[in-house]
This record gives sequence, structure tokens and C-alpha cells, in this order.
Amino acid sequence: MTTFPARCDTLVTNGHVLTMDEGFTAWPEGAVAITGGKITAVGAMMGAAGVQADEVVDARGGIVLPGFVNTHCHAAMVLFRGLADDRPLDGFLKAVWAAEAAHVTPETVLAGATLGMAEMALGGVTHVVDMYFHPDATVEAAAHVGLGLTVGPVFIGFDGIDHLPWPDRCRFAEDFVARHRATPGVELMLMPHSAYTLDARKLAEITALSDRLGVPIHVHAAEAPSEMALVRDQHGTTPIRALERAGMIRPGTLLAHAVHLDDEEIALLAERGVAMSHCPLSNAKLASGTARLRDLRRAGAITSLGTDGASSGNDLDMFRTMRLAAQMAILATGEPDVLPARDIVAMATRGGAVAAGMAGRKGVLAPGYDADLTVVGLDRPHLIPSYDPYSTLVYAAGRSDVSDVIARGRRIVQAGNLTTGIAPAVERVRQVAARIAPAGVPRPKV
Repeated sequence: MTTFPARCDTLVTNGHVLTMDEGFTAWPEGAVAITGGKITAVGAMMGAAGVQADEVVDARGGIVLPGFVNTHCHAAMVLFRGLADDRPLDGFLKAVWAAEAAHVTPETVLAGATLGMAEMALGGVTHVVDMYFHPDATVEAAAHVGLGLTVGPVFIGFDGIDHLPWPDRCRFAEDFVARHRATPGVELMLMPHSAYTLDARKLAEITALSDRLGVPIHVHAAEAPSEMALVRDQHGTTPIRALERAGMIRPGTLLAHAVHLDDEEIALLAERGVAMSHCPLSNAKLASGTARLRDLRRAGAITSLGTDGASSGNDLDMFRTMRLAAQMAILATGEPDVLPARDIVAMATRGGAVAAGMAGRKGVLAPGYDADLTVVGLDRPHLIPSYDPYSTLVYAAGRSDVSDVIARGRRIVQAGNLTTGIAPAVERVRQVAARIAPAGVPRPKV
């Protein structure tokens, strides 16, 4: 039997605890003890009898699992939720980039990112990999809501909406990394946008900067047919091979999307230890394609899940992401068992931590890991009965079923409500939205 400490900061009780370790250890009547932001014990409820805790979270028979790790997001882009619907990637980007140029500032990024972080927290996310301009504002937003954050400077081959020429952009990157190496709750990555917005020389410069700073890379790659054509015109090859020439296809690199891959590229990603963030919500909505999850996983590639931004997928919901990932894989292969529910949940938790370079620290409920966990209630009609907790999470549950969320030991959601206020951010986002489309959102002609 697990030995629980005599005392802890927080004790989560009466839950069906899914540790999400490699053996999928579970405790149908379990408890989790937390002290100093770390998990100190996980095991059967009977082993926790008599433990004194400053705070007790009663899961009331619900599912307790690691918090979701969203491995690809643009949180502040909730500012443009629904602005450019019903278009493929290239048309979507034209509309959104125009809105960004007119309305994105550090202040609006702070408001949008705060709203996005709140949305994710309420949906069980405890850590997010976020790529966007003015990243200091995103750091502030994540700290306010309480989410863990992987963030970094964005690289794009023109001045961009932050108005930084290339030399200034590189200097900002070094400064940002230096300032945030020790920021609590913050992990760092360099964030080149893509091979279609960066030439070969600039991609190679980012790789060299990554080497010098000791910071890994997160980049969009092989997302849509239009991107494949652009990269072929600019680099004479595919996005993966363009990144390989630049030295980016290596351990620690996290690719967003990776939809359009050939067999050789899949084998290369697996061999090099490159991770991918599968983003089915935006891939489906933008008609970008269906990632070859079965083939990637069979090859041994590191796979995880991301929501992308709310401007392309319209929400930041990891439950919908899990469900659509499963359903798209089934449809693509004709195999109902191609991606079992528990493997999907693993991609959203342990797999996300591995993909983001946090293996051994997050994504599993085990002693010594960060105290990142989510409680999903099972008392609503659509969750009764629950024969298999993994199936329930993937195919029946939703973010409205999340009752409590703890991130690095801090309770950020209690009884379905945020424990910190976001009213100023909500009002600011509404003000920006009124300026973007005062007469409503124009729709493309059909």
C-alpha cells in the first residue's frame, strides 16, 4: 500500500485516479497528496485515512487525471474567434493577418491571452505551449490565471505585427530568453513561424541561436496543401526537408500540425526524436487534411495534442480535440481500434509533457511530479454509466464537466469556476471586437 504523509497542503480524495503513467496505473477509489506544488503520494483512499491537509478537494467519485498539456496554441487569438470562418488556410491567414496588423498590441495580447488562458483552465488544461507576438504579455496572462506556459520569441521573415526588423527580432529573442530563464512556471522555446515565412538563411540562423542559447524549437510544418505549394516554390522541397536542411529536425523540436508527410519523413521524425502536436480542430475546419497518426505512432514518433488558436478552431477545448483526433484517425484508416481511448488521453497528458520537453516533471500523477491535475465530475446524465474512464473522457465528457483544476499546487478552478478574476480582460476583448467588426463579420461569397 502507498504510504501517504501525515500532513500535506492539499489532499484530493474520493476519485477514480488515472495516473497516466506508462503502465496506466489507476486507483478506482484513490487519493492524491500535494505539498509545495509537488505530488507527494498517490494511491488508494484507505491509505490516505488520517492525513491532515490544509485543503481537501473531494472528487465525489469523479475522474482525477493529470492536467491536459496543450502543445500548440495562440491564446491571444481569441481576439479573432469566428472572424475568418469558412475559408481554407491561405484565405484564413489573409483575413486574420489584416486584423492583427490593425489591432494587435501588447495590451490587446494581454487581454486576449488572459481570456484564452481562462478558457483553457476551465477545460482542464494546466500547461500550454503558446506561440504569439508580444510574448511578455502572454507570460503575464498565464501567471494571472495560473497556467504553466511554454513560450518564446516569434520569428517571421518580415517585420511582422510587432514591427521588429530581423536584427532587432534576434536581439529581442536573446533578451526574452535571458529575462525568463528563471520565471516560475515558464518553459522556453524559440518560435519560428514556418518555412513559408522564413527563408533558408533565417531558418539556419534560428537553429544556430537555439544551439547557443540551449533552447529548443517549436515551428509550424506541413499543415496544409497551400503551405506545401508555397514551400516548394520558395525552398524547392517539402517543409520537413527544408527544416532538415536548416538543422531543425532533431531531438527537442516540436512541430505543429505535421499533416502532409511522406513515409520517409515519418521515419525521419521518429528516428530523430522530433515531436508533433496534432491539431484536429483547425485541420478539419480549414480543410487542411488529416494527420497520419497511425503511421507516426507505429514508427515511434512522439505525438501530442494541441487546440491551435481560437481564430482557426474557434475554441481551446482539449475534450473536443481528443474526440476529433480519435474520430478522424478512425475515418482515415477504417479501423475503429486504431487509437484506443486511453492512448488519446495519454497524448493529451503524458504525451504532451514529453513533446514539450517536460518528461519526468509533468503529465503523470506520481510523487515528485508537478501537482497538475484535473477533476472531471461524473454526476451528469450524459456521463452515466461510466464503464471505462478513458472512453468516458474521450467520447462523452466535455469541459463543462471539469469541477476542479490544480496547477503546480495552486487551485485555479474550484467547483467549475475560476479562482481569479478576468472581468477587465473580457471587457477589453469586447472593445477590440467592436472595433474589428462594428457592422458584423463579412462572409466570403459562395
